[in-house]
Amino acid sequence: MLNSLNSVQVSRLDSLQNSSYSGVVFKPDEGIVENFTIDDQVDIRFVASDELEQIFAATADKAAKLEDRLGDHVPGQIIVKTKGSIMCGANNIAAKYGGRVLEKFDLNNPIFKGSQGEMLHIQLPEGMSTAQAMAAMKEDSSIDYAVPNNIYRLEDEPKEQNASQDGAGKANQTVGGKVPNDLDSKLWGLQNNGQDGGKAGCDIGATQAWQKTTGLPNGQGPIIAVIDTGVDYNHPDLVDNIWTNPGEIPGNGIDDDGNGVIDDVHGYNAHDDNGDPMDGHSHGTHCAGTIAAKGNNGQGVVGVNWDATIMPIKIFGDDGSTDAASIIRAITYATKMGARITSNSWGGGPANEAIKEAFAKSNALHIMAAGNSSDNNDEVPHFPASYRLPNSIAVAATDRNDQMAYFSCYGKNTV
Repeated sequence: MLNSLNSVQVSRLDSLQNSSYSGVVFKPDEGIVENFTIDDQVDIRFVASDELEQIFAATADKAAKLEDRLGDHVPGQIIVKTKGSIMCGANNIAAKYGGRVLEKFDLNNPIFKGSQGEMLHIQLPEGMSTAQAMAAMKEDSSIDYAVPNNIYRLEDEPKEQNASQDGAGKANQTVGGKVPNDLDSKLWGLQNNGQDGGKAGCDIGATQAWQKTTGLPNGQGPIIAVIDTGVDYNHPDLVDNIWTNPGEIPGNGIDDDGNGVIDDVHGYNAHDDNGDPMDGHSHGTHCAGTIAAKGNNGQGVVGVNWDATIMPIKIFGDDGSTDAASIIRAITYATKMGARITSNSWGGGPANEAIKEAFAKSNALHIMAAGNSSDNNDEVPHFPASYRLPNSIAVAATDRNDQMAYFSCYGKNTV
């Protein structure tokens, strides 16, 4: 049985955005006020809890069918996109279903604000399942969509295929091109001279590209947000290429730039909602190194960019799991703080309309891994790569012989 619910609907409010009547102030963004003096401009109608009970009873079959299709999700939570209306405000929607707003996602885009609706993370009341809420909200004309707070996990890393040792160590022997002193021979993707049984020339042509540019120094080029397990921003091969928030004073315990995160000097931990995106897993640091390990510094390895600006954003806990709310927070932060490119070397799990919309409304270019399950994404979608957005690119993997990697997902129309 649901907790007793009393919600208030106020109509004819076009002139009441912040108006006072009989000593009571109505401020929609702060919730529903129940003690208005009724006059000729305000009509208050209390919706009894049994009305909501009737809605749940009418949608019970739909809720039962939904239950097995939601995928792993955080029980008792839901992510809701409202339609545009004063009374569709965050607290009003939550109160209508007896829940409370955990957060409002600010994607720095008018579509999520004001008269065009909001995206909300809601805690449902005890005893109400996510499927129940979704089924009921689908019938609610004030709600655009409602989705679970899905749980996602990092895919297993593919095992390296055994390579022949013939030709090992030849990576720096190519004549021509610009070769740094930290180009490890194992990095055949940057320069393939046939080492480890590969085919010479099956690489990205990095040494030729480096003759023209090795990237732009930190702060001078586009910000690349690595949305992953975090990044070791103190790593000696990355420290020079880690983004620094110009509006934040380190260690003072204050949100200096007013972006909602305290001491986010080198990025954001969206998983735990704090300013420390340190990597306790390693996957994100590896990805950041592929993108921008400092080049020609005599240590470690070299990235595709010797110089770059990497913004670490942590969505996965150190156990390799995350949820939809964390992913949306990450995209929100990256967009707000100026990232023009995001790296998303993760995926799998159910589609989520809220995550899709967050990516779609960001003005960044999103690079997404096609997946490691060897599937044809045209037939078996792999998200987020399969959202097919105009501002995203799904990337497959090839091997040292320029063939599709044995583990890589693919798709003629989607990758």
